[in-house]
Amino acid sequence: MSSSLLETSANLDVEIKLDGSAIPTSVIEGDAAPQGFCVFGNTSSTISLSVQNKVSLFEDRCIGRVSIQIGTLLDTCSDDKTAALETKSTNSDAVTTGIIFVKLRRLGNHAGPANLGNQQNTVKLMDKNNLSQSFVLSNIQAGSHQRDLEASDLFAVSVRLLERFQTVGDSADIDSAISNLQKAVELTDDENLNKSIYLSHLGNSQQTRFRRFGKLADIENAISSHQKAVELMDDEHPHKPIFLTNLGISQRTRFGRLGKSVDIGNAISNHQQAVELTHDGHPDKPGRFTNLGNSQLTRFRSFGELADIENAIFNQQKAVELTGHGHPIRPSLLANLGDSQGQRFERLGQLGDIENAISNKRKAVELMDDGHPNKPKCVSSLGNSQHARFKLLGELADIENAISNHQMAVDLINGGHPDKPMYLSNLGNSQVTRFNHLGRLADLENSISNHQKAVELTDDEHPRKPGFLSNLGVSHEIHFTHRGELAHLENAISNQKKAVKLTIDGHPNKPLFLSNLGSTQGVRFKHLGDLADIDDAISNLHRAVELTDDGLPAKPDYLSNLSSSQGIRFGQLGDRLASLGISQYTRFECLGELADIENAISNLQKAVKLADDGQPDKPLYLSNLSGCQRTRFKRLGELADIENAVLNARKAVDLTDSGDPGLSDFLLNLGNCQDSRFEHLGEEADLAAAVSAFKQAAQSNTAFPSSALSAARQWAEVSRRSGNLLSALEGYRAALELLPKVAWLGLDPRSHRDQLLRDRSENLACLATTCAIRLGHLDEAVELLDMGRSVYWQQASSLRSDLEALKQADKELANELETIGRKLDTGSFSDPSPIDIEHTAGIKSLTKEEIGRERRSLVSKWDSLVERVRKIPEFACFLKPTQFHQLRQAATIGRVIIINSSEHGVDALIFGRTGAIEHVPLSSIDSKKLAEMTGNIVLNRSADVRGTLQRNHIANDLQKVLRMVWHMLLIPIFHKINIPLENNAGMPEHRIWWYLTGPLTFIPIHAAGPARGNIDVSRMIISSYVTTLDSLLQAQKKNVRGSAMQRRLVAISQPNTPGQNAIPNCTQEVMCVTEAAASAGWAQKDIVLMEGSDATVERVSTALDTCSWAHFACHGSQDSMSGRKSAFALHDGKLELGQIASKRLSLGQFAFLSACHAASGLKELPGEAMHLAAGLQFAGFPSVIATMWGISDEDAPKVADHVYQYLFRNGMEGLDPSDAATALNRAVQALRDSKDPQMTIDRWAPFIHFGI
Repeated sequence: MSSSLLETSANLDVEIKLDGSAIPTSVIEGDAAPQGFCVFGNTSSTISLSVQNKVSLFEDRCIGRVSIQIGTLLDTCSDDKTAALETKSTNSDAVTTGIIFVKLRRLGNHAGPANLGNQQNTVKLMDKNNLSQSFVLSNIQAGSHQRDLEASDLFAVSVRLLERFQTVGDSADIDSAISNLQKAVELTDDENLNKSIYLSHLGNSQQTRFRRFGKLADIENAISSHQKAVELMDDEHPHKPIFLTNLGISQRTRFGRLGKSVDIGNAISNHQQAVELTHDGHPDKPGRFTNLGNSQLTRFRSFGELADIENAIFNQQKAVELTGHGHPIRPSLLANLGDSQGQRFERLGQLGDIENAISNKRKAVELMDDGHPNKPKCVSSLGNSQHARFKLLGELADIENAISNHQMAVDLINGGHPDKPMYLSNLGNSQVTRFNHLGRLADLENSISNHQKAVELTDDEHPRKPGFLSNLGVSHEIHFTHRGELAHLENAISNQKKAVKLTIDGHPNKPLFLSNLGSTQGVRFKHLGDLADIDDAISNLHRAVELTDDGLPAKPDYLSNLSSSQGIRFGQLGDRLASLGISQYTRFECLGELADIENAISNLQKAVKLADDGQPDKPLYLSNLSGCQRTRFKRLGELADIENAVLNARKAVDLTDSGDPGLSDFLLNLGNCQDSRFEHLGEEADLAAAVSAFKQAAQSNTAFPSSALSAARQWAEVSRRSGNLLSALEGYRAALELLPKVAWLGLDPRSHRDQLLRDRSENLACLATTCAIRLGHLDEAVELLDMGRSVYWQQASSLRSDLEALKQADKELANELETIGRKLDTGSFSDPSPIDIEHTAGIKSLTKEEIGRERRSLVSKWDSLVERVRKIPEFACFLKPTQFHQLRQAATIGRVIIINSSEHGVDALIFGRTGAIEHVPLSSIDSKKLAEMTGNIVLNRSADVRGTLQRNHIANDLQKVLRMVWHMLLIPIFHKINIPLENNAGMPEHRIWWYLTGPLTFIPIHAAGPARGNIDVSRMIISSYVTTLDSLLQAQKKNVRGSAMQRRLVAISQPNTPGQNAIPNCTQEVMCVTEAAASAGWAQKDIVLMEGSDATVERVSTALDTCSWAHFACHGSQDSMSGRKSAFALHDGKLELGQIASKRLSLGQFAFLSACHAASGLKELPGEAMHLAAGLQFAGFPSVIATMWGISDEDAPKVADHVYQYLFRNGMEGLDPSDAATALNRAVQALRDSKDPQMTIDRWAPFIHFGI
């Protein structure tokens, strides 16, 4: 060195670049013994060395540089020579500013450690949270011991391998790097300073592998390596702070995996020591401050000690203050400071903290290019803070920006990046929050998708995997809660169980995962009623509470959940704190143990006390506490309980923003509390306040449909109970309008059925009808009944609406609606199962969940399009319930008779196409009696008409019920419409469509009659049955349009179906049908007979597409679960209801279902008409003959023969499917008039007609 340089050598740096880019160990400081560095390149590569004078802490000035090709340098340094390289001025190449002495040693094909006099390496490898450091070798001379040379070679290769791993991600590289470093350590004596360097590099590499692959052994070994490096180094050595820093980072990393407090304590201690050993002007001081602050932040997150977060902010603030504005690590330091400020906000709720957090993180992001390796992490962190501020202030821009930033973080990194799952999970969390605020289903679907990706991208051994699983479970639970699909609830519990299983007991997140699991188990108990679920819920929530200190902010949640579960366990027999309370409440409602409700209230009171008014979940805790206090009041009658319940419920409402979807739940609870106090004290003000709260909750634009529906029912019921029938009717209508939004088309079949059962859809429509009747609003009564029946068929029917008029007004909108409708229609009648779809890149398999997600997305688009249509003035009523003046047009001839049964009365409504509706009160019977007398008929329906059980059923049940129906229901009705109660000498002429509700749906009312005599309904009138008036109206319209259509008959016969009992007479039956058709003039080419092995599922399904008349003579079955798997048994399998209903049979006119149970329906949902007959009607057959239960193989051919003889009586020109009801009536009369002494009522009564 020249003397001018030597005088200031302590302030000099040498920056080394290879081909213009800084190499991994690229800066060497002065003021130390000779140091080495590694260069990897070929002989044509250019190495540049720049000497820089450190003017100040943050400013360097280049005073000389030299560049030389490696090949030239090798030649110059051959034979162990030292090269003297002149540095030139940056202003003029003619000015020499100094000399750098270089000595080279060849490592294989690489130029390896070169010695620069008077320099020391201080290279930093930096990420956002951990400023770890690595080194080059020191004191390596050409004459060193062979073992040292071999070790240094291994070290040099490992550095290159590690660099390639960080770029390419090949695990073989990191494995080889670690192996080489382990050998280098083994080859080096403890007295050699390089051993500490090798150990530190080894520890960093092991930690890198742990972060990528999550193997616990790697982080254990990393800590061991760093610990040894520290122990080998004196405190006075300038490298000691670096080794302490790396050790602290590894200990903090292991804490994140195992949650042992000793690790994070040791990490803080080592970082503190590193700070103390570093003088204030040292360039690494800011990094060591921030590492210390990060560890203090980590401990605060786990244990909640306020001093930790205060110290973290202090140290991270110091780091920022010591770093110049242009310094490359400043963005990371700002981001770290923002993280700590955000955490203090979460604890103390001070707006200034979250404002500062967002400000600092935004500055950090602005200082980074998109290519900066820490940009994704900073952007995601900014999104987290914006998410937190949204929860406090509710500003929509914050959650929009949060989602945007989380999405940017995801987009900025490739799929193999180890942090990708974390960014996906953060994005999913924000999307859930926006769903909770706006109720957009797409957000919830996207949340589940992103959480699922995070889980799939993460190995089970990775420390973040449990958190990703728990987040996924929470999103699934929210989906179930608001949309009712059971698969989401099962997925929620499955994922949360995995999260708990993957987390050791001492881990700080274990209570959170236990609380989430317990809460979801409580939800499943409410849905399915399995006591094991509520017991498991309370057990898990108890553990969550026990593992959480009182000072931690999560404790109120756990107490609240536990309290609710303890409460629910009571009913049938007489944040972790919050979760525990909810579960205790649940168990109280079930088992009635007073201790459960006491514990629930106690835990919820603690939760409320621990939560500030500004805490987002405080209203939830108050509402849950209120519910528990109301429950205890109902048990013990203590006035203080209901007073406190009302007070806390009102506080919950007052603390909730008007746009919050949760407000409707709090209003519902407030209304319930006020109603309970009204019942106890009789204060009219309480009654009015309760109804007002229910109404406000039901009409809220932001309420979730399920919450709004519950509120509407309460509105109606409380109003009715108080005698305000007008208010009650308004509430019932609101509830019926909400019903399709709760039991919506996006649900799978089982969940749709379960939702209708939970919401008691049949009961709701009947109650609304009774209320309207009592007010004399008979037109409205009919409309309301039709709204609440066959919900699924009506929803599916809307997808097939005639859009011709709309096309005239807005063709593009109509086409878009038609496209979405057809897509939805395709999947409406089948369970989602994995399928393959074609993509340009090949075949992609869609999972059941993906199919469901796609369907729900289509439903949302459909709803949006329908709202757009209704904004067109002439289409304001588009797809809204049909009004009575239109519905009555379904009765083209004859009358419709509705018999409505509810807990408030039984009534008949009678009307035709014109004239006033006639009302017949049926006060001699009530709904309870009807349910009792029809129950056995439903239970004892049998396909074996010859068995002893069936004969007993006839004698003891069916005839007795039909006699009661005759006397209590039909005689008053027939008197009202002047139908004489006597046997007509001729055939009946009166046509009646029976519209029955509740348990009456299963009664063959056409077979009712007195105990003696030869008179009954079948001999007096021609009967048909109605599923809904709207479906009958559509069938009538189709019959008019299709009167001149081409006719084609398909007849199916299955005398010997594999796996079924033989029914040999079906061959004769079908032969009679086809012969009758031919005799009537049907062309032979238009008569398709499919018998035995010819009648496969595929062939029959295809034949239906082009037929106008269809006859099935085969076995039939009713699916007792959802109904959609009801089926005809064909030669090679089942032709199910779902497959039939998915068709659009434009040519269909008449179908005869000569099969058992073709019109049985669901016991618990009779009004849904989920049976084969309804499916054929929906698919396009306006007139259908079917069976209510099992039929005799002997009788079916006789009935079919008589039916077709009547229908074909006038030849082809006289064919009319609306004659089918008359034809069936005559056929049954012929069957009854036969000489068979065994012709009992159960043999002729199951044959019924639906439609025109």
